[in-house]
Amino acid sequence: MTKNSLAFVFEKCNQQSISPLMGAIETNPDLNDVEIHLLKPKSSLGEQVEALALRYHKVVLGFSFTTLKAPEVFDLVQQVRDRLAARCLSNVTLVAGGPHPSGNWRGTLDMGFDLVVVGEGESSFPKLLAALYSGDDLGHLRGLAYRKGSVVRFTGRSERIENLDDFPPFAERFGLFSSIEITRGCPWACRFCQTTFLLGGRMRHRSIENITKWAEVSKRRNRPEIRFVTPDAFAYGSDGKQPRLDLLCGMLKAVNEVVGKEHTYLGSFPSEVRPETVSEEAVGLIRRFAANDNLVIGAQSGSQGMLDLSHRGHTVEDIYRAVRITLQAGLTANVDFIFGMPGEKEADRELTRMVIEDLAAIGARIHSHTFMPLAGTPWANSPPGRVDPKTRNLLERLTGTGQQFGQWRAQQDVFRVGTGCAEAWIPVPDSGHLDPG
Repeated sequence: MTKNSLAFVFEKCNQQSISPLMGAIETNPDLNDVEIHLLKPKSSLGEQVEALALRYHKVVLGFSFTTLKAPEVFDLVQQVRDRLAARCLSNVTLVAGGPHPSGNWRGTLDMGFDLVVVGEGESSFPKLLAALYSGDDLGHLRGLAYRKGSVVRFTGRSERIENLDDFPPFAERFGLFSSIEITRGCPWACRFCQTTFLLGGRMRHRSIENITKWAEVSKRRNRPEIRFVTPDAFAYGSDGKQPRLDLLCGMLKAVNEVVGKEHTYLGSFPSEVRPETVSEEAVGLIRRFAANDNLVIGAQSGSQGMLDLSHRGHTVEDIYRAVRITLQAGLTANVDFIFGMPGEKEADRELTRMVIEDLAAIGARIHSHTFMPLAGTPWANSPPGRVDPKTRNLLERLTGTGQQFGQWRAQQDVFRVGTGCAEAWIPVPDSGHLDPG
């Protein structure tokens, strides 16, 4: 029992974060001898971890999760802890990362984790693994929260990755592929969203040459479908406020030359677009270079007051215009709305219902969300949202006609789940929301 192991708790919902981390690990020569496993949480996670603990000298068990998954993760951590304690196994280190742990590292430690990676993990996580396997002290590493005896230590957020080209978007050697992240960061600082506060207000873009390099890798490995991760699909190459459609066009054209239009997807899951960036020219690029038949438009509210309060930076008229342009181009408009945001009044709800009715009448589909207070955001301390009866009836009626979909019920119910340690995962920030700079 001489080798070390890294095991990720892996689900489809965290593939977009696990895959780049594995890509960073496989390109790190100090970790070539580490054996990696992907564990399914639905298949007796405690037993799987016990088997690894008996087989390897040291095991690092990694979790990456959002607030929506926090109650489930809490239960899994208790399951693993109980199993290891019952077998008197002490060679497993539990490490958390991702949006929720980065925003609420103290609460994540309270869930039962040994360590939390705070911020962007491609650089800091491999360094952490090397230190854990060698037994080195962790105090010199940035981006960590952990307990040393009874003292909680936080070494600061991980250094931001200035050049996305420095790290692969997925793990080629391990055969774990995901969408290619082309942009990180957002200048808008919406009060409900973690992107700006965890990843910064300045947009960083992967170069066209690097994107096409990884598109070629994906195609060579018989995975020709290329999708992109970005906070705003029409903002590639820009500052996030003034689109650079010339650069977006160049990127899409280059990807088409590698995999073809039929395998290129932009502005649909897992990315979306902001309403004010939707133009006939921008949508024309989708029609010319992308295979998707829909565009995801982030409206969030039909009340201008709520748009202003949440710091969205666009108007209700921008929403109508974006949907009309999208539909006229022959694409389905999937329009995001968030219900129950802080400060929302009945007048705001009525305006949102009116906009939803209007958009559904001209052929849009409504993608529904319930407000969740996310760690690290200005609204982290706000109460979770509820969908009022009138809005619920509207959503149920639209569901019956195929014009509504989304996780609003699950998002509404997540804060009612009793974990026995609610303070550990309800996202109370550690020291206010994080700096969006």
